[in-house]
Amino acid sequence: MQSYVSDTKNGGKRDRAQKIAIAAEVAQTLPAAGKTLPTTASGGSISVTVKNDSPHDITVLYTGPVTGSFTLKACGGCTAYTLTETIRLGFKPCSDSGRNYPQRTIQLPTGTTYFVHQPQGTGAGAPASDTASIRPGYVYTECAYTTRTFGSGT
Repeated sequence: MQSYVSDTKNGGKRDRAQKIAIAAEVAQTLPAAGKTLPTTASGGSISVTVKNDSPHDITVLYTGPVTGSFTLKACGGCTAYTLTETIRLGFKPCSDSGRNYPQRTIQLPTGTTYFVHQPQGTGAGAPASDTASIRPGYVYTECAYTTRTFGSGT
């Protein structure tokens, strides 16, 4: 699918292939995301804001009632967290109210959406994932961050 998407510049089939490729990539991390083919639908009425609390660019892939992807720039001044920090009670990335996190708000319909956050660059770590049950009447925020691996300075 990726080859077809890169070799084809325009057309409805390219858009469909791109959505299938994104969904397949998400399903590698979250197998439940691959149980059905993605639709050609786009948008919705519920706002979901994704913030980047990482020193790396993060590519966000999502699939469910709608499928898409985008990249958030690295957060200036942010650092990768240690594994110990991430398992502490009360760990809350993206919580520094004085920091201007790179972010993007997308509109999603109700339903289950599967997210994969892929850090970019050397030493950026493994992808992280989240499954969200999107319902009306709630405010949704996804926070992408990276975790330092043992023996790594990132």
